[in-house]
Amino acid sequence: MDEGGGGMDIVFHDRIYREDISDRKMASVQKKIQKRSPKLNLFLVTLPIGNQGILEIYWYPELLQPFYQRRKQKIVVVGVAMSREAAYELVEKIIKDVGFQDGVIPVTEFFEEKT
Repeated sequence: MDEGGGGMDIVFHDRIYREDISDRKMASVQKKIQKRSPKLNLFLVTLPIGNQGILEIYWYPELLQPFYQRRKQKIVVVGVAMSREAAYELVEKIIKDVGFQDGVIPVTEFFEEKT
């Protein structure tokens, strides 16, 4: 995983899902996020920040707020989208790729295996 810098730690999973974002643009997005650029209007799909949940969607500027900046826990980004709707589509795709096991959607384990 790519490590972010300073304060809150945003990391990008090696197997990141993205909607219509080229490799070049993705590299630029990652650099801007590591520099905490407030001018990005995108949505990040993350592994749960709390102890519960499957996946979470955040509007990137929301993560620049003090509440998130003070957190010591890593925020693991598994998807990047240009709109909230596209982020929901990524969540749907990830869940389909993960599959169901005994009524459970093992998203965290899926991304641990892919590291």
